[in-house]
Amino acid sequence: MTPEREGRLHALEERLGRCFSRLALLDHALTHASLANEALAGDVRHNEPLEFLGDSILGFIVSDLLHQRDPDGDEGTKSKARAHLVSAASLSTRAAALGLPDLLLLGRGEEKTGGREKAALWANAYEAVIAALYLDGGLEAAHRFVRREFEAEMASEDLEGRDHKSRLQELLQGRGQTVPEYVVAAEEGPSHRRIFRVRCLIGGEAVSEGEGSSKKAAQQEAARTALEGMGSPR
Repeated sequence: MTPEREGRLHALEERLGRCFSRLALLDHALTHASLANEALAGDVRHNEPLEFLGDSILGFIVSDLLHQRDPDGDEGTKSKARAHLVSAASLSTRAAALGLPDLLLLGRGEEKTGGREKAALWANAYEAVIAALYLDGGLEAAHRFVRREFEAEMASEDLEGRDHKSRLQELLQGRGQTVPEYVVAAEEGPSHRRIFRVRCLIGGEAVSEGEGSSKKAAQQEAARTALEGMGSPR
């Protein structure tokens, strides 16, 4: 690891709120499989195993926080809230806020084909970083980070997410406009973890985009963004 890389990872530590005893763990969490596949020595470790672990840890902690928030609450409502919080769109946004995209180590091929701009890789790196926090500092370190990251949104009364598509359609119909159309702009990621990017078109003109782990989730995100752009409260 170069001194420059160490310096950038130390800066990330400050944003994460933890000084790692094993900085290599954080580096590992930000190493994409494409780099490992291109490594001549074959000893570069990529972040897919950490991504798998981080996904489970994040799901558990978010479930715990939702239970603490409303111990006697409806299971279905909390399941929807959890799905909303840990969606690829949510995690990629948080990853970008932490500066993870710029810290990803990618293979040359992945870099040339725009891998650094893929939100799916950002979300995966976010999960891998949570696994690194867990492995370095235990469940307490991971829990502290996740609680800090999600507590503001968990305080929202609209946590489970509204039907933004219906609201947008009602708003447009009330204005005498045509109903929106949704077009899949891109599909990224492996078959078991697809990320869909959908455009929302109003009158044939693209007004917003949304991402999600399903077409429906991406459509809802695109509708939500369109509503915000129109100045409509969520």
